[in-house]
Amino acid sequence: MIVQATSVLHVLWILCNSAVFNLYQLAIYVTIRPFNRALYRKVMGAQCQQAWVDVLSCSFPKANIVATGDIPTDIAKPMIILANHQVDADWWYLWQMARLQGAAGNVKITLKGELKHVPIIGWGMQFFEFLFLKRNIEHDRLHVQEYMQSFLQDQFPFWMIIFPEGTTIHTEYVAKSKAFAAKTNRPTFEHLLLPRSTGLQIMMDAFSSDETQTKPDIYDLTMAYPSYSGEVPTFAMGYGRNVDTDIPSMKSLVAGSGPDDVFVHGQKFSFEDVQSLGVEAFLDRQWRAKDKLLTEFIANQSFVSHAATRQVIAPCSSMTAICRLWGAALVSFFILPLLLITVVPCYALTVLYAGVMNSWDRRPTAFWPYLLNAVSEKKSAWKIKRA
Repeated sequence: MIVQATSVLHVLWILCNSAVFNLYQLAIYVTIRPFNRALYRKVMGAQCQQAWVDVLSCSFPKANIVATGDIPTDIAKPMIILANHQVDADWWYLWQMARLQGAAGNVKITLKGELKHVPIIGWGMQFFEFLFLKRNIEHDRLHVQEYMQSFLQDQFPFWMIIFPEGTTIHTEYVAKSKAFAAKTNRPTFEHLLLPRSTGLQIMMDAFSSDETQTKPDIYDLTMAYPSYSGEVPTFAMGYGRNVDTDIPSMKSLVAGSGPDDVFVHGQKFSFEDVQSLGVEAFLDRQWRAKDKLLTEFIANQSFVSHAATRQVIAPCSSMTAICRLWGAALVSFFILPLLLITVVPCYALTVLYAGVMNSWDRRPTAFWPYLLNAVSEKKSAWKIKRA
């Protein structure tokens, strides 16, 4: 009962912080987006998105990112990040990895279209310009191409996160995946679902039309959690596990429970490497290697074959982010009514006064020039009188 009450309070705390961010997002959108889309994206990423992740990092359990191989670090260059999808918390740890590299504001995530309608959190994701897909190939193809092209035009160094499997792993999906692979002569896997090539192919096509454009690097990341033994849950189990109980879900994170370490192995490829091999062939090759890597992890609880490149990226939390958020909210709460009560009426009266006086003496001056001239004349008269 105490744990449930704590979880409810935790959710309310997260939603309350996120709702405040929604207000800031709306203010940034209204004041900047209509006039300068590129500036809006920079401000939203650097100020709001970065701060939102900082605040959430204070709310969720901390975890070391135990990285091997190639890990994204260049925050000035666009990239597409592929990853296996074991559980609904995967996105959070990838975002944390980006945050620890200083790129939390660069992250864009591919999501199901229904998620954008979730109150508060979904609204925030829309302001962050995450990529929402309807899973309708005709609609999504045009939408993705326009979406990716817009970021290239604005020279925004996005870190686009894609889960090619399309969903988290369950026994029912494994059966369907293997049946489809057998029908289409593609490989089958023990620990993964067959990756879908359409999404990545559409993104690649968006960059292929113009040879002068900056091409993104492609990173293939393999994620694993402590205690992972290869257990595949049924659909009825949701994101829980009977054996691999240390694998986190968003529910467990909200309840304050999470792993101490998250293991990530990365491989970097150029755009041309993937293009020359072909997207489907590239994904099939990488998922074969990824399946073997997960088998290795089950046996050793680490990616031992890549131990030479091992690095531990320690977590950090920023309580100052929460202080800044609520400090700004409190200031706005007191300042905005004051502005509405004083500045707006004074401004209206000044304009009205200037308009009446301008009509009365018929001098060819506008409202504000007349007012400034009147002040200047009074000041000059005062100086003469004083002399």
